[in-house]
Amino acid sequence: ERIFERFYQVNKTFLDTKFGTGIGLHLARELVKLHHGIIYAEKRDDSERGIQMVVRLPMGKEHLSPDEMETPEKAAIRTSMYFNANNDDLSEEKNSQNEPLPASASKTKYKVLVVEDEDELRKYIVNELSAIYRVTGCSNGKEALELVLKEHFDAVVSDVMMPVMDGMALTCKIKQNININHIPIILLTAKIQEKDHIEGLETGADAYLTKPFNTNILEQTINNLIANREILRTKFSGGQEYGDKVTRIEMKSADEILMNKVVKIISDNLANPGLNVEFMANSVGMSRVHMHRKLKELTNQSARDFVRNVRMKQAALLLSDNKFGIAEVAYATGFNNVSHFSTSFRGFYGVSPTEYIENLKPNNIN
Repeated sequence: ERIFERFYQVNKTFLDTKFGTGIGLHLARELVKLHHGIIYAEKRDDSERGIQMVVRLPMGKEHLSPDEMETPEKAAIRTSMYFNANNDDLSEEKNSQNEPLPASASKTKYKVLVVEDEDELRKYIVNELSAIYRVTGCSNGKEALELVLKEHFDAVVSDVMMPVMDGMALTCKIKQNININHIPIILLTAKIQEKDHIEGLETGADAYLTKPFNTNILEQTINNLIANREILRTKFSGGQEYGDKVTRIEMKSADEILMNKVVKIISDNLANPGLNVEFMANSVGMSRVHMHRKLKELTNQSARDFVRNVRMKQAALLLSDNKFGIAEVAYATGFNNVSHFSTSFRGFYGVSPTEYIENLKPNNIN
């Protein structure tokens, strides 16, 4: 019976991953009740573990009161009220702005990826955002990660509860990859508890909106996040432009000295498969826990991810030189197994080492 409760969550001790029923079964039960029916789950005859949902509805319409009956007249009145209310809201919104909204907003250069497993909701969000952005949609986190690694996106809007890879895992994957961790991520979810909100933000999400959401708020959130990224990009570009004209005072903090040591250790031992947090901690004279905590604090990455990112960047540089084979590059960057190297490289860049080399050839460069 618990599965028909809104947002019911299975005890974590029973499953390796979080699993919840959201609002689907709760909504289904409410709809069945309106028809004076019942809904329940029972064990399937042909399966030891599977269950089936059973819905029983009374036949005919004698059990329904006049107020519960739908008629063409009621439907027409309700439709008229709906459109009138929406038109009034739209008029008020336009009048409340300092500047009138354009009759037809043209697409910008910015690209937004929408990740949602419900087909109708995904199409709706894509359609709403397409008036402003260049929008691509996909149905789960795995597909989204592959797209983000291969194409440039300025923002990602993702549902939380999805099959294959959920929104939380997608956010972690993106934020741990230095190639793509600058992309703003907005999570959409029906979970409304504070702990769920905090969990979403702790994964690195830039914004967290609960369903049902206002599309205008979603659009403005995307716009603000992209605008902030543009401000940062302009700021750093300006700093680089005038950097050679300003006399720089060279001062190094303890954290900077530590990072210089860590980077040197990684560079000197890149070919060593045993290069890990313990190795680095021993080399700089601190505990493993302290090393892990400092790297997380200074780089927002775990020691493992930090080393992997450096290895992948170096591997890309070596492949770009076109002087070494894939196996040579794999061993030079600390991989004992070429297949493992290829898998890691694809996970980081979205293409295999062979495809990466092919894309560098003059005929394949756009």
